[in-house]
Amino acid sequence: MVKVEVLMDERALGAKRQLNLRLVKLSWALFFILLGVSWILESANQIDNDQKWLLIYVGTGAILLSLNLVRLIWNIRISRLTVGIGALALLLGIARYFAQVYLPIWAAVVLIIGIFLLFEALRR
Repeated sequence: MVKVEVLMDERALGAKRQLNLRLVKLSWALFFILLGVSWILESANQIDNDQKWLLIYVGTGAILLSLNLVRLIWNIRISRLTVGIGALALLLGIARYFAQVYLPIWAAVVLIIGIFLLFEALRR
C-alpha cells in the first residue's frame, strides 16, 4: 500500500511540474506578444516612447503577478523573485503614469534581485 501512495505522490508532483512549465511558457509567450505589440504601436505612431515603456512595465508586472496568482491557486510554489520583479514593474509603470517619475529600471531590477538573493541566503 505504501508503494502505491509513493507512486501517486510522484505522479502528482510530476503533473504539478508539467503545469508549472506550461504556465511559465504561457507567461513568456504573453511577454513577447506584449513587446511585439508595444513596438508595433510605437512604429505606427499610435503611442510614443514613454507610453511604450509604460505599457511594457505595467504589462510585465501584470503577467508576472498573474503567473504567481495562478500558481498560488493551484498549490504550486510561487517564485518570490518574480513576485518582486512583477510588483516592481507594476509600481514603476503606475508611478510613471501618475507622477511622471522616471526611475532607472535596470538599477531597480538589479537592486530587487540582490535583495531577494540576500534574503534567500540568510533564510537557509
